[in-house]
Amino acid sequence: MERRDFITAVGATAAIASVSQALANEHEKHPTAAGEHHHPPKYKALTDASGKCVIEGDNCLRHCFGMLSMNNASMADCTKLTYETIAACKALESLSAINSSFTPAMAKIVASICEACKKECDKFPLYVECRDMSTACKTCATECLKIV
Repeated sequence: MERRDFITAVGATAAIASVSQALANEHEKHPTAAGEHHHPPKYKALTDASGKCVIEGDNCLRHCFGMLSMNNASMADCTKLTYETIAACKALESLSAINSSFTPAMAKIVASICEACKKECDKFPLYVECRDMSTACKTCATECLKIV
C-alpha cells in the first residue's frame, strides 16, 4: 500500500468515526426510558385482536377443509367467510402495527366482516374451532369499533 492510499484510508476512517459519533450524540438528545418505545404503537389492542383472529381463522379454515374433504358441504359458506376474514384481519394487523393513517378506515370494514363471520360461526356451536373463531371475531369487531 502506498503512503497516499494509507493516508486516504485513515482520513476516510476518521470521517466515518466522526459522523458515527455525531449521530450517536443526536440520538442522546432524545432519550427514552428503558423498555419505552421511541414511537409507541397507537393501536396495540387492535393489532393483537386482529392477529388473534388470523390465528383462530387458520384453525377454523383447517376444520372447514377437513369437513369439505369428507364431502360435508355444510360449512361451505363458513369456509368462504373465514378466508375473507383472515385476509381482512391480516391487512388490518399490518396497518395497525405501523400506526397507519388508514387503520380507522380499514377497521370499519373489518368490523363488518368480523360481525358476519361471528354470525356464521355461531351456527356451529359444537365445534371448538367455530366457538374460538366466534370469540376472536367478537373481540376484533369490538376493538375495531373503538377507533372508528
